[in-house]
Amino acid sequence: MNTVLLTQNGMILSDHETETVVPLSNLADKVRLENGYTLRSFLAMVQRYPVFQTLSVFIPNLLEECDQFPTSGCITEMLSHMELIKRVEMIGFPGEPRFNILCALGGKYKGQEQELRLFQLDKLLDMPITLGPLKHSVFGDTVNIMEFETNYSLFEFIEGVAWEFGFQRFPEHCSIRG
Repeated sequence: MNTVLLTQNGMILSDHETETVVPLSNLADKVRLENGYTLRSFLAMVQRYPVFQTLSVFIPNLLEECDQFPTSGCITEMLSHMELIKRVEMIGFPGEPRFNILCALGGKYKGQEQELRLFQLDKLLDMPITLGPLKHSVFGDTVNIMEFETNYSLFEFIEGVAWEFGFQRFPEHCSIRG
């Protein structure tokens, strides 16, 4: 599996440390984040590679909203960092069994998960982002959640970040109703 490095300034670098020319060809590649990667780094990436803005209806609105904030210092002392996790849920008792796999971005503070919806976006732009574990729950068991080391594709990373902020910032796009 090819690996790409997402840099603080929004560039995508290949294994050979050259900038990607065709970013869509990297969507299945494994992601590594440069130390200090932030939400602002993510926004710089989707601006540098505009084709990524078409992957989620939430990205253009997120870019527009974040343009209004200061260019640095957008942090909170109530989080140490944000962490992308992959959730695998086995559901179906009673009822039809099914598997849900999703990526979610959350906050961390002193080892505890924090919901990002409790924070203003202008306090999250410069918070570091890390890649966390895969969390597996069976039939809704929230006590005995198993954790595994995992990889993230570039697509999972983009979708996970965009979904989290789109869901929080623009709930009309996330209506369960059709």
